[in-house]
Amino acid sequence: MKTKIPKKLLIITCIVIIGIAIAFSFNSNDQKSIMTDTTSNTRTVDWRHVHGLGVDHADSSILYIATHGDFYQSRNGALPVKVDQVRADYMAFNAPMVSGFPLYASGHPSTGGNTGLIKSNDGGVTWQHVSNVIEPPVDFHAMAVSKQNPETIIGFDSGARGLFKTIDAGKTWETLEYPEYISALAISPTDSQLIFAGTGNGIYKSSDGGIIWTHVAYQGLAVYALNFDDNGILFASVNTFDLVRSDDLGVTWEDLPDIDLTITSIAFDSPNKILYISGFSSEGYQEVYKLSYDVTQYEMIGTNKGLK
Repeated sequence: MKTKIPKKLLIITCIVIIGIAIAFSFNSNDQKSIMTDTTSNTRTVDWRHVHGLGVDHADSSILYIATHGDFYQSRNGALPVKVDQVRADYMAFNAPMVSGFPLYASGHPSTGGNTGLIKSNDGGVTWQHVSNVIEPPVDFHAMAVSKQNPETIIGFDSGARGLFKTIDAGKTWETLEYPEYISALAISPTDSQLIFAGTGNGIYKSSDGGIIWTHVAYQGLAVYALNFDDNGILFASVNTFDLVRSDDLGVTWEDLPDIDLTITSIAFDSPNKILYISGFSSEGYQEVYKLSYDVTQYEMIGTNKGLK
């Protein structure tokens, strides 16, 4: 039996709960920080909210950083540099795990409204419209692209108007039912039918491409980010647990060392076992870090600390 779409009141309640949970996490005093970087003044970037990260599959030295207002590249861990020619709010962003496919994003143009789905074939310098999906155009805040079939894209509209999927790179779209208000999406790299969704009530899984959903972990907790590496390891950012990982498709989860960051984006350089994360520090700064998979080594990529 398909899961029924939540009614408007329940959707609004869920949005509020996620927002409160994130705010609470940002101000938590009981995190055991492993990040005490003292060189942040050399890593200052004039960005606002960081909404998405991605690694270039053809050149893993390039880290893409999608923010509220600008799109950046960091090469070989250097200070991020703004590259987009026209400003936009990139509320969702994905760099496909396969070479030869465009970057995808969604959000708001500088002129206002929503972009729908947009793409870039030049590393985020210029962007082209792909599809409105619905009218008015969607504003995806959660989106995922399949490695197995990079023309398969799934996204959740921030206004809770639906969960949408395309298998032909945005030419046509299917509307799917969803379990809760979705804050993060991830597609298995080996099975495009296997999809995970992060919500304000933990993590759900669908084995049939998003038709039927089953709750798998962290009931009652907000999930801020969710992503697979190339090898099928699933990482998630969960309220009170911080960063967790599953090596068996969500059956069991490992709690990783605590980080002084409420993580809202996760990306990978899988061959080199490098994890990139972004989010809010306990002081409220927007920061991006490069980590080892076991979270024992790290370096800062960028921060807006020191900016007003």
